[in-house]
Amino acid sequence: MAGVRDSASGDALRPQHLDVTQLGDFQPPDGLRLLVNHAGYRGPYLPIEETPPEEWRLTLETNVFAPIELIRRSLPLLRAAGGGVICNIGAFAVEMPTPFFSTYRASKAALLAVAQSIRVELAPLGIRVMDIPIAGVETDMMRTSITWRAPDAVRFEQYRAMAERVSDLSAVGRTSSVQPPEAARNVVEAILADEGPLRPTCDPNAVMLFERFAGVSEDARYESVLSAVGYGD
Repeated sequence: MAGVRDSASGDALRPQHLDVTQLGDFQPPDGLRLLVNHAGYRGPYLPIEETPPEEWRLTLETNVFAPIELIRRSLPLLRAAGGGVICNIGAFAVEMPTPFFSTYRASKAALLAVAQSIRVELAPLGIRVMDIPIAGVETDMMRTSITWRAPDAVRFEQYRAMAERVSDLSAVGRTSSVQPPEAARNVVEAILADEGPLRPTCDPNAVMLFERFAGVSEDARYESVLSAVGYGD
């Protein structure tokens, strides 16, 4: 989008610390043309019966309620500027029924649903909405994920056998992930495009996984994951 591209080539960035769960009276700056909701939280990989309500609240507060509130506060400024882009950083995890991952997946699925609706809602205002499904970027979150270790559910006897096999589902992430600067460049190019899909990819894992599961039904994905963790036919 030309307006966003023009703004990006102008003033230097001025980083500021912001706890998205404690927004207080924070207001986005005048002249805003771009909002990127990137802050996220992923807690322990637990069976749902062992996941306390506080874990759900923290995950949803960070990954859903905070981005929604930032969008709400940004919209008057984006509208006054004549349009712009809202870019949420999502997760390919939404597409796969990975066990012990329900809190994080639910939060990213909720954010995707919001993006799908407001994409239509805001189009007449010249505001483009995106949800970029990360699948393999070497961040601290990835280095503590099931890509590299067994989930915390391994502590519970009734779930141990499945938990020990879950990390195999994400093994491809150890060899096909990219460094943050490369992913960031791809995100920037997607933002600066004049138009594009709701869910452009920024890393090779996401590209490969979307191709692999294109047209694969929900039941087929369930059977695939169940088999991968040792319980299929």
